[in-house]
Order: sequence, then structure tokens, then C-alpha cells
Amino acid sequence: MRTIQKTLCAIMLLCTLTACSGTDGSAQSPASPTTPSTPSTPAPPAALTMKEQIKALEDSGKLPKLDRSTSIAGLDTNNNGIRDDIDAWIAALPITDVQKKAALQDARVQQATLLVDLTNKSELKRIGNLIARSVQCMYFSFTPDYQQGFDLGSQIEAITANTKERAMQYLAYNRARSGSVTSSVTGNTCDQ
Repeated sequence: MRTIQKTLCAIMLLCTLTACSGTDGSAQSPASPTTPSTPSTPAPPAALTMKEQIKALEDSGKLPKLDRSTSIAGLDTNNNGIRDDIDAWIAALPITDVQKKAALQDARVQQATLLVDLTNKSELKRIGNLIARSVQCMYFSFTPDYQQGFDLGSQIEAITANTKERAMQYLAYNRARSGSVTSSVTGNTCDQ
């Protein structure tokens, strides 16, 4: 079920990235007739491009400031297996230290889905098992409000695959895992 949700999330993210912006990054909108402005009626402000809208949301704090390079891996200067931008975003979240550790574990596993060798079946299985452990850790760390943990996990998944290149790689990972089985886990599966 989680794999289906991940695939759907990645597809929606990819569709949003490709359908909402033109080749120049501007928002697509149907042509509208222009009305001449009169001195008493000021002209409406020019519409913001998609890129400008995202920057405004990032500057306001409503969206995390994310790396949007074409690199699948992105920057990980401290080599902890998590992109620096996601690492900083999690550090700033208003959640407990235990919950942050669970979120970091989830982010590390999500990043691994983008970097795993898709031809190595044993590595794919290992990553699948790590995902199961991470989901259980989020559940355990956010109980009794486990839905908050699941929602945060979905956010981490979405921001990890935040570019076309990353979304395509994430879809490729899910295709490579299609039909595989991962054992259920119980208890506290948190790494730290």
C-alpha cells in the first residue's frame, strides 16, 4: 500500500512540475483579452511566474527552500545520507528530538531509493526493508498522533523527489521494486 501511495505521490509531483510551468518556467494560463487601463483604474500587477511563486512561498516559510539542481543526489556535505536542504528543514520543524530522529531516518531511506543500483535485487530488497522500518519508526515516534508521522513521511517523500530528474528516478525505483514482498515489522524500529 505504501509503495502505491509513493508512486502516486511521485506521479502527482512530476505532473505538477511538468504541467504547471512552461519551458521558460512561467505559469501557463489561457489567453485573456486585455482591457485598456484608464488613469482612474490602475493596471493589475503582472502575474508571477511559477518560479517566482515558489520563491515567494519559500521566502515566507510556507515551503522549505529546496535544492532544485539536476543532480539526483543533491548536496550532502556532512555525508549523513540526507540532502542538506532536507536535513535543515527537518532540524527546523517544531517536533520533539525523538520525532526529528525518526524523520531523519525516513529522509535517509527516501534518499537511498534515489541512489540504489536498480539492477541489484538484494540492495533493492534491503532498501525495501529499511522503508518498512522507517514507516514503523515514524508510527512509533508520533504515537498517539501517528497520522502526523505518516503525513510527515509523505512530505519527506515528496520533497526528496522534488525535481523532474529525482521524480523519474523515484518512479524507476518503484518499477524495479514492483511485485516484490517486504516483511512486516513491529515494535520500535528506530535506528537511534
